[in-house]
Amino acid sequence: MRRKKIDLDAAAERLELPAEALGALLVTVIGKGRVLVENHRGIEQYSEEYIRLGAQGGAVSVYGSGIRMRILGKNKLALEGKIRSVEWDI
Repeated sequence: MRRKKIDLDAAAERLELPAEALGALLVTVIGKGRVLVENHRGIEQYSEEYIRLGAQGGAVSVYGSGIRMRILGKNKLALEGKIRSVEWDI
């Protein structure tokens, strides 16, 4: 059985749902010290200055210093520290 790549944004729009309800990555930045990431596909790389998380169709990277992780659930993660930037790799 072949899996088809689904455009979550387009599907969500047709169903009148938020994309994160269908598994799209949701990133919430709170000030300069906290980032919440939901619906990620796993931790690909991690250090105190950099973390890369897999996502549907790409990845998201968070850069900073003193980055610490708190796992809040299977696909939910809180990052704390001095956050410098968040980048999407799609």
